[in-house]
Amino acid sequence: MIPHRMRQEFEFSSSGEFVRRVTYLENGARFERRLLLMHNDAQAMDACSAFDQAFLRSSRTTFVQGQAAPSVRVVDLFSGCGGLSLGAREACGAAGKRFEARAALDTDVRCLAVYAKNLSCQNVIAKDIADMIDGPMGAGPTEAERRFLRTCGPVDLLLAGPPCQGNSNLNNHTRRADTRNLLYERVARFVEIALPTHVLIENLPTVVHGKERALQRTLKLLEDLNYSVDFGIVDLAAIGVPQRRMRHVVVASQLEKIGIDDVVANHRVNTPRSVMWAIGDLRKEQRNGLFSSPSTLSFENRQRIKYLHDKKLFDLPNALRPVCHQNEEHSYRSMYGRLRPDEPAQTLTCGFASPGQGRYVHPSQRRTLTPHEAARLQFFPDFFDFSDVPSRKALAKMIGNAVPMKLSYVFCLEFLARSLIAPVRSRVVRSGSSNGRLGLNASG
Repeated sequence: MIPHRMRQEFEFSSSGEFVRRVTYLENGARFERRLLLMHNDAQAMDACSAFDQAFLRSSRTTFVQGQAAPSVRVVDLFSGCGGLSLGAREACGAAGKRFEARAALDTDVRCLAVYAKNLSCQNVIAKDIADMIDGPMGAGPTEAERRFLRTCGPVDLLLAGPPCQGNSNLNNHTRRADTRNLLYERVARFVEIALPTHVLIENLPTVVHGKERALQRTLKLLEDLNYSVDFGIVDLAAIGVPQRRMRHVVVASQLEKIGIDDVVANHRVNTPRSVMWAIGDLRKEQRNGLFSSPSTLSFENRQRIKYLHDKKLFDLPNALRPVCHQNEEHSYRSMYGRLRPDEPAQTLTCGFASPGQGRYVHPSQRRTLTPHEAARLQFFPDFFDFSDVPSRKALAKMIGNAVPMKLSYVFCLEFLARSLIAPVRSRVVRSGSSNGRLGLNASG
């Protein structure tokens, strides 16, 4: 493993008005971002926490590198509304590079509209990945794949968050044997034909148990293509996300090995961020639209929330749950629960507007979370614009399914702290196979 040569430092300005993040790259370059502190008690926390909190509360982004900065060409598969790409863009800025969203692929048109608006993507493509990347492993690119490769151009960074519902412990129907799990291998196929310099893939930790063994085949292919590969489980609370959220991460690079444990250690926060650290300032937000308003609850759920607050409880007694949730053997104790103000939230899902979907009752107010609060817990800053989303259901789906940008930020920053100049490889041949692969970065 190559020793770590990149670091970040956080500090308050002498006036106490600003907090700075300074990134030092391995070549000696230094890049600074300064954020305005919006409340007087910010200096009571460490500078890193104060910076991240100021980032979440920022109403506009001004941290975009100019056209003269070297570009990082990014493709985002299963992009959703852009959580992974947002983290990559922030990492580009921190490393003195210019983020260039070459293509975003997803089947959800509304998510892609939000992605395009926030990330200025040149090509948002609302199609099934199996229609765009349709070739078998080991073969040359199909015509559909060639068209997609021409759209993307050379790829410096591939981001991918394949559907994880098939591996979810909440999926009691097709868990571990869901056809959606095979979509993971379409990411490997894209790597095979496009040869991106760096690769980041995230999924649920249970992806390792998929009966289709898509993860295992993907890892083998990446290694056969001579990528340096690492994989493992990342606790997002350890890197500053105010949630108990575990993700399985695969990182691969043509340049050098990026160790997952090393990255997490380098970006580990001193103290886990709490629910109120993320949303405390939103208690007095005006409820004047879908984004800032909680859902309307049934009389029964209003009574359950009242009981929690009146009795100063965080878990609802079994007798007050619906009959179908009163089974003493159930393991969903958090359902109908109240969030603890001084701890990270539970894993956020698309059901954050309903107390029956998890621990989503506000710590101090008699309601569930608003989409704005859920977005904060998912590490979407206030400048990320969800204003065109037409329904509460669509908002909940795209926010709940998103990947907190801190995950891609820390790994992409490690990628970008190193040179993006990769060796030209005209032909990659799998050991023991006569089938060559012609990647987009290849000559000829």
